[in-house]
Amino acid sequence: MKETQRQDDPELEQSRQRSIEDSRPPADIPGHTLLRRLGGGAYGVVWLAREDRTGRLVAVKFFPHSRGLNWSLLSREVEKLAAVDSSRNIIRLVDVGWNADPPWFVMEFMENGSLAGYLAATEFSVEEAVRIVTEICSALVDAHGAGVLHCDLKPDNVLLDSQLHVRLCDFGQSRLSHEQNPSLGTLYYMAPEQAGLRSMPDARWDVYAIGALLYQMLTGAPPHRSDALQQRLQNAADLQSRLDIYREAVLQAAPPTTHRRMPGVDRRLAEIVDTCLALAPEERYPNAQAVFEALQARTRQRARRPLLLSGLIVPLFLIISVVPILVNAFADNLRDAEEQLMRRALESDALSARLQAAALEDEINNRLDELKTLVASLPIQQELERLLEEPPDVIAEQTVAFHNLPLPDRPKWMQALDTAWENSQVVAEERGRSRDTSWFLNSADGTQVWRRSFSDRSIGRNYRYRDYFHGQGEDFSEQQIPQGLAPISSPHICIAYKSTTTGRQSVALSVPVKDSDGNVVGVLSRSAHLGDLQQRLRGAMSQSSGSSVTNTQDEQVERFIALAEVRLENGVRQLRLLDHPSLTEEFLREAERNKEDEELFQALTLGDEVTSRIPHDATGTLQIPEFRLPSYSDPAGKLMADSADQPAQEWIAAFAPIRKKGSTGWMVIVQEERARVLAPVRLMATQAQRQGLLAIGVALAGLGVGWAFILRALNVPRRPQSSPLMTPAAENQSEAN
Repeated sequence: MKETQRQDDPELEQSRQRSIEDSRPPADIPGHTLLRRLGGGAYGVVWLAREDRTGRLVAVKFFPHSRGLNWSLLSREVEKLAAVDSSRNIIRLVDVGWNADPPWFVMEFMENGSLAGYLAATEFSVEEAVRIVTEICSALVDAHGAGVLHCDLKPDNVLLDSQLHVRLCDFGQSRLSHEQNPSLGTLYYMAPEQAGLRSMPDARWDVYAIGALLYQMLTGAPPHRSDALQQRLQNAADLQSRLDIYREAVLQAAPPTTHRRMPGVDRRLAEIVDTCLALAPEERYPNAQAVFEALQARTRQRARRPLLLSGLIVPLFLIISVVPILVNAFADNLRDAEEQLMRRALESDALSARLQAAALEDEINNRLDELKTLVASLPIQQELERLLEEPPDVIAEQTVAFHNLPLPDRPKWMQALDTAWENSQVVAEERGRSRDTSWFLNSADGTQVWRRSFSDRSIGRNYRYRDYFHGQGEDFSEQQIPQGLAPISSPHICIAYKSTTTGRQSVALSVPVKDSDGNVVGVLSRSAHLGDLQQRLRGAMSQSSGSSVTNTQDEQVERFIALAEVRLENGVRQLRLLDHPSLTEEFLREAERNKEDEELFQALTLGDEVTSRIPHDATGTLQIPEFRLPSYSDPAGKLMADSADQPAQEWIAAFAPIRKKGSTGWMVIVQEERARVLAPVRLMATQAQRQGLLAIGVALAGLGVGWAFILRALNVPRRPQSSPLMTPAAENQSEAN
C-alpha cells in the first residue's frame, strides 16, 4: 500500500487556515445572518445568508483578499449587474459593501444552485434543455442590449431557482461592447478565436458558448472534450500554451455530431447547435437575439404541430370520408344509368327482332303461296303426272336426257317449269328481293327429276330423307330412312339444312304435286340460302326501323341480325345458329377444313343462358317466347375471335320467334356490342372520374397552399421577452453555487 504523502509544517498551517476559512465567514454583514458557505473560486467565496428583517435567503459574495485585482473584479461585476438589473433572467444585485474588509455584494439566492451542479445530479429532457437555453438567450439579449458581453458563459455561471428558471451570474469576465480588452472564458465553452490574449470581445463568443452549453445538456459533455486533449492541456507549461493547444484542437477537429444521434433531437434543433458551434465567426448566428429567435421559431413550430396536423388531417379525413360516399353514389348512379341505357337498347333490339321475324315470316309465306299457285296453274299437269307415275329408274334416265336437250326441245312440263323459274327470278329482281337458290322436283319416291339451276350432283339422287320431302320435322340419315316414309300432302316449310350443292345453310319451301285423284305423285320445292334471305330483310329493317343508333362519340352502334333454330333431340333443347353475318362462305369453308362437321355444329350452338329461356311440355312441344339478354355470348363471334386469336366480344341480344307455317323452331336474334351500347355512360363516367380527381387535387392543392401561407405567417420572428418562457414543475433542489 502506498503511504500518504507527509506535509511539512508550512503546508499543515496553510491547510489549517483554509479549514478555518471554510467554517468561519470572512466578515459580518449588517442586517444579515450568515448561515453556511456555498462555494468559492479563485477570486471570491459565496455564503448563504438570511436577511434579519424579512427572513429572505440571499447569497453574499466576498472578495477576501484586498489586492487591487480583487477590487477591480468586484467593481467590474457590480457595474455589469447594475446595468442589467431589469432583466428577470440575470441575477439581481441586492446590496454592495464597497468599503468593507473584505468587500462584498449581496445577490439573489437560487435554491437549485448552478446548472453545473444540477447536470451532475440529473439529466434534462430535450425540451427542458431548450427551455433553459432559451432563457439564457433571453438573459444575454438583455445584457447585449445594455452593451454587456458576458464572455464566460458556462454551466457554473447559470443559476436555477426553485422552479428551474434561469439566472445568469458571474459577470467578472464580461466586457462592455465598446471595450477592446481581451477576455478569457472557460475551455470547451470558449470560441476558438477567443482563446488568445489579444482577442477583441465579440457577441459571437457568447453565441458559441450557448451552442456548447446546449450541446452539453443534450449529450452530457461539452463539444470537443476528450481525455487526450484534457491530458495535453494539463501538461501545458503556461496559459498561452494551453490556449494554443485548445484553439488548434478545436479548429482541426471534425464538427461534433453526437447531438444529432440523441433521442428527441430534431433536425432543426441540431442545425441550431451546429450554427452556434461554427468555427468561423461569420458562419454563426450574429448574436444571442438570432439564437433566441431560432429557438422560439422551433418551439412555436413544435407547439403548433398538433394544431397543424389536426388542421391537415381533419380536412384530409373529411375528404377521405366523403370519397367512399361519392364513389358509392357514383357507382350506383352509373349502374342505374347503364341499366336504363341497356333497357332502352334491348327494347329497341326487341322491336327490331320482332319486325325482322314478322318480315321473314311474310317473305317465306309469300314464296310458299307463289309455289302453290304455280303448281295449281301448270298447263301440263297430266303430262307431268304421267311422267311421275313411271318407275324411278325410268324417270331418272329420261330427266337426265331431257336436261341435255335445248330448251325448245325439252318436254312441255319441263319447259313450263323452266319458264316459271325464269319468271320468278325476274320478279325477284324487280321487287328487290333475293333470288331462290334452286327449284327442284322430286318424284313420289324422293328421286330428284328436275332442277334449276341444273346440277348433275343432285339429278337422279334420292332425297326422301329430307324434311322438305316427308315433312316430319327432321332430316334422317341417308342410310337409315324409316320404312313407309311418304311425301308431304300439304305445303310445308322444312327445317334448315346444309345444301349438298352449295354447302350453305338453306331452307326449302315445298308443295305436293297431286294427280287427278288427289294422290301425291311428286313434290315441287324452291330453296334459298338463309343468308341471302336475311340480307334483304336486314336492309329493309335498316331503312324502316333503324339498325343503328348514334352515341355521344358520333359512332354508329351496329346491330347484327342472326337466325337460329331450336330443336328438341332426345329431350335436350338445342339452339343452333343458322345464319350470321360472320358465317360467310369463305369463313365456313375455312372452318370446315379445320373442324369436323360435328365440332362446327357444337361451336355454333348457343349456351344455356339462351336455351334455358325456351321451355317445352311433356309432349315435346317447344314453347318459344320473346326474351332479352343483357349479356349474350355470340358463338359465331367467339368462333371468329378464336380463329384470329383475339378475345371475344360481349353482346346484348333480343330474341323473337318466327311463326312459320307447320313449325315453330326459328328465332331471329338482334344483337349489339355491349361496350358500344354502354359507351356514352362509360365516357361520362370517365369524364366524371377525371373531374372528381381534379376536384380532389384542387382541394388538396388549396389546402396545401393555405397551410403554406399559415406556416409562413406563423414563422415570423418575435422579439424576445425577458419573462420566463414557461413555468415547469418544481424539481429536486441541488447544491447552490
